[in-house]
Amino acid sequence: MDNEPQAADDLGPLEGVVRWIERKQLQAPAVAALEMHRPLMPLAWTLAMLAGPALAPFVGHDYYEKIKALRDPTMLDRLLERLEASRLNGSDGSDRSDRSDRSGGSACPRV
Repeated sequence: MDNEPQAADDLGPLEGVVRWIERKQLQAPAVAALEMHRPLMPLAWTLAMLAGPALAPFVGHDYYEKIKALRDPTMLDRLLERLEASRLNGSDGSDRSDRSDRSGGSACPRV
Protein backbone atom coordinates (compact mmCIF):
# COMPACT_ATOMS: atom_id res chain seq x y z
CA MET A 1 0.00 0.00 0.00
CA ASP A 2 2.94 2.36 0.68
CA ASN A 3 4.29 1.59 -2.79
CA GLU A 4 1.28 3.13 -4.53
CA PRO A 5 2.04 6.34 -6.44
CA GLN A 6 0.67 9.56 -5.04
CA ALA A 7 -2.82 10.30 -6.34
CA ALA A 8 -3.01 13.04 -8.96
CA ASP A 9 -5.34 15.14 -6.85
CA ASP A 10 -3.53 14.60 -3.52
CA LEU A 11 -1.81 17.89 -2.79
CA GLY A 12 -0.73 17.19 0.76
CA PRO A 13 -0.11 20.42 2.66
CA LEU A 14 -1.75 22.52 -0.08
CA GLU A 15 -5.09 20.72 0.20
CA GLY A 16 -6.50 23.34 2.57
CA VAL A 17 -5.49 26.15 0.22
CA VAL A 18 -7.13 24.38 -2.72
CA ARG A 19 -10.37 23.89 -0.77
CA TRP A 20 -10.39 27.59 0.16
CA ILE A 21 -9.85 28.62 -3.48
CA GLU A 22 -12.64 26.28 -4.61
CA ARG A 23 -15.01 27.48 -1.89
CA LYS A 24 -14.44 31.12 -2.90
CA GLN A 25 -14.65 30.13 -6.59
CA LEU A 26 -11.31 31.76 -7.38
CA GLN A 27 -10.00 28.94 -9.58
CA ALA A 28 -9.52 31.04 -12.73
CA PRO A 29 -7.58 33.89 -11.04
CA ALA A 30 -5.53 31.37 -9.06
CA VAL A 31 -4.58 29.45 -12.21
CA ALA A 32 -3.65 32.69 -13.99
CA ALA A 33 -1.53 33.91 -11.07
CA LEU A 34 0.25 30.57 -10.68
CA GLU A 35 1.02 30.37 -14.40
CA MET A 36 2.34 33.94 -14.43
CA HIS A 37 4.58 33.30 -11.45
CA ARG A 38 5.83 29.86 -12.53
CA PRO A 39 9.29 31.18 -13.53
CA LEU A 40 9.68 32.78 -10.09
CA MET A 41 9.01 29.60 -8.10
CA PRO A 42 12.71 28.79 -7.46
CA LEU A 43 13.25 32.33 -6.18
CA ALA A 44 10.09 32.13 -4.07
CA TRP A 45 11.32 28.89 -2.50
CA THR A 46 14.70 30.44 -1.68
CA LEU A 47 13.08 33.50 -0.12
CA ALA A 48 10.66 31.32 1.84
CA MET A 49 13.59 29.28 3.21
CA LEU A 50 15.40 32.46 4.24
CA ALA A 51 12.28 33.89 5.88
CA GLY A 52 11.44 30.57 7.56
CA PRO A 53 12.77 31.35 11.03
CA ALA A 54 10.71 34.54 11.15
CA LEU A 55 7.54 33.20 9.51
CA ALA A 56 7.32 29.67 10.94
CA PRO A 57 5.93 30.77 14.34
CA PHE A 58 3.08 32.60 12.60
CA VAL A 59 2.32 30.06 9.88
CA GLY A 60 2.56 26.94 12.00
CA HIS A 61 4.74 23.94 12.70
CA ASP A 62 4.34 22.58 9.16
CA TYR A 63 5.75 25.71 7.48
CA TYR A 64 8.65 23.89 5.83
CA GLU A 65 6.33 21.12 4.65
CA LYS A 66 4.10 23.72 2.99
CA ILE A 67 6.91 25.50 1.19
CA LYS A 68 8.23 22.24 -0.24
CA ALA A 69 5.55 22.70 -2.88
CA LEU A 70 7.41 25.75 -4.16
CA ARG A 71 10.40 23.59 -4.97
CA ASP A 72 8.55 20.72 -6.61
CA PRO A 73 7.42 21.52 -10.19
CA THR A 74 5.20 18.44 -10.30
CA MET A 75 3.28 19.74 -7.27
CA LEU A 76 2.57 22.96 -9.16
CA ASP A 77 1.39 20.96 -12.17
CA ARG A 78 -0.95 18.87 -9.97
CA LEU A 79 -2.24 22.01 -8.29
CA LEU A 80 -2.97 23.65 -11.65
CA GLU A 81 -4.66 20.51 -12.99
CA ARG A 82 -6.86 20.25 -9.90
CA LEU A 83 -7.90 23.92 -10.04
CA GLU A 84 -8.55 23.78 -13.76
CA ALA A 85 -10.65 20.62 -13.41
CA SER A 86 -12.72 22.07 -10.58
CA ARG A 87 -13.24 25.28 -12.57
CA LEU A 88 -14.45 23.34 -15.60
CA ASN A 89 -16.70 21.12 -13.47
CA GLY A 90 -18.16 24.11 -11.66
CA SER A 91 -17.14 22.61 -8.32
CA ASP A 92 -16.86 24.99 -5.41
CA GLY A 93 -15.37 22.40 -3.05
CA SER A 94 -18.20 22.43 -0.53
CA ASP A 95 -21.74 21.33 0.03
CA ARG A 96 -23.78 24.51 0.51
CA SER A 97 -27.21 22.85 0.54
CA ASP A 98 -27.49 22.66 4.31
CA ARG A 99 -25.40 25.74 5.19
CA SER A 100 -27.47 28.22 3.19
CA ASP A 101 -30.50 27.67 5.40
CA ARG A 102 -28.62 28.20 8.66
CA SER A 103 -26.52 31.18 7.64
CA GLY A 104 -29.46 33.44 6.91
CA GLY A 105 -27.87 34.59 3.64
CA SER A 106 -25.01 36.34 5.40
CA ALA A 107 -21.57 36.11 3.86
CA CYS A 108 -19.92 36.56 7.27
CA PRO A 109 -19.08 33.45 9.29
CA ARG A 110 -21.12 32.89 12.43
CA VAL A 111 -19.25 33.02 15.69
